[in-house]
Amino acid sequence: MEYDIAHWPESIVRIKAQGKAPKKYGEGVYRFSAAMTLSVILPRRGWELLKKTKNYAYLRPPRVEADSTYEIHIKIPTKEQALEIATDCYGRAESWMGQIGEWPAWYLHERKRIMNELIPSPDGRGVEEKLAYELPPESSLTIGEFGVWQIKLSKSDAEFEIYESGDVNKNDIDVLIEGRDVSLELTKYERNSKARELCIAHHGDSCKVCDMNFGLVYGKVGYGFIHVHHIIPISEQDGEYEVDPVNDLVPLCPNCHAMAHRRNPPFSIPELKDMVKSNG
Repeated sequence: MEYDIAHWPESIVRIKAQGKAPKKYGEGVYRFSAAMTLSVILPRRGWELLKKTKNYAYLRPPRVEADSTYEIHIKIPTKEQALEIATDCYGRAESWMGQIGEWPAWYLHERKRIMNELIPSPDGRGVEEKLAYELPPESSLTIGEFGVWQIKLSKSDAEFEIYESGDVNKNDIDVLIEGRDVSLELTKYERNSKARELCIAHHGDSCKVCDMNFGLVYGKVGYGFIHVHHIIPISEQDGEYEVDPVNDLVPLCPNCHAMAHRRNPPFSIPELKDMVKSNG
């Protein structure tokens, strides 16, 4: 889909390196998340891309900042402008994936949300799915990528709700660039949904760090909702591998999942439990 971005405000996005890259990539090379986006927009701004993995991009910036925080001048829509696009997409009633401006974007129209209950199979050797209930279908527009800047608009039976993340200054600035040809190659990496189901069937759907259970807190709408954390990140695996849903995966609430990835390698479950206990 094509949308006019001429009236999007020129903004400043601040990104922070996740740490230095391995020495084999040379001096002055840093690791950044949001690899799909930053591996494209940063080289256009004088950065050198050394390697891109599933979750990280290894880049050498034009200059080294003391706190490894950098600023990018780029066009970003206001919430009102993003809402106009989401409303237009909803009216067209077609899902799509592509880009808007320099950002990856995708729209999903009336995606079904069926919640299944996992029950032991008759032979006791596995699990079977049983329909628990069905939520109203959800439509959503996402622009950008979590870890640099992202805005997501979603609706089911009401108006669009808007969620935005990123360190952004949207005040108009004096760097105005138009007419640049933009191309973006998107790659999607899928998790194994069956492994997720088996993980939850074994460990349950409560957070293994703080014991948060969304069904108990939010009722029907929260039933079965939980993140599944890879104890060893997929980006650290050597290509495809066989996942053990019991020993390689663990259910975490979004907050504990985010805290686990505040460090690379991620904090272990015992380390996170100690943090919660010592600060509780």
